[in-house]
Amino acid sequence: MSRQSLFTLFSFVLVLLAGCASKPVTYSGIRFPATDQAGVTFQEKEVPPQCRAFAHVIVHTPTGLTGARIGQQITEYAKDKGADLILIGMSRRTPGKGTNDFQFFFYGPKEDYLFNKGWLGWKFGYKDWENSGGMIGFGYNNWSDTTVNDFSMKIQTVLLRCEAGRP
Repeated sequence: MSRQSLFTLFSFVLVLLAGCASKPVTYSGIRFPATDQAGVTFQEKEVPPQCRAFAHVIVHTPTGLTGARIGQQITEYAKDKGADLILIGMSRRTPGKGTNDFQFFFYGPKEDYLFNKGWLGWKFGYKDWENSGGMIGFGYNNWSDTTVNDFSMKIQTVLLRCEAGRP
């Protein structure tokens, strides 16, 4: 094989491998103007009737964070997308070291919907969710906890737009 052919082959393989590198997850869902506050609930029945669900998200957390830091990061993400209420579902402890940074994986919907009329349960991202570790509790007591977790998690979330008069 000639030196030029070898160089061309090497360059091609290098470009292919570069495409396999991990890329940041980008949000491709519905977005509203950012909010300055976002409440949190862990109970579906506490979602007010006027709320519209616009994003089903599974959050992957890094290892070594407090519940307060996790809650803060999820809240900032939700406010940036225009949520004024966050519904937190179940959590799983992920095996291994987890991610180095927060990752937010969007699983629809294509259109926002009235939560109390259209909610079908925690069925989104099933393959991602099922291939995780065991279930763990992450509730009100953990949301502001200052204890450092020595594990990473996947947390089910729904972003909601509830405030009257907002687009």
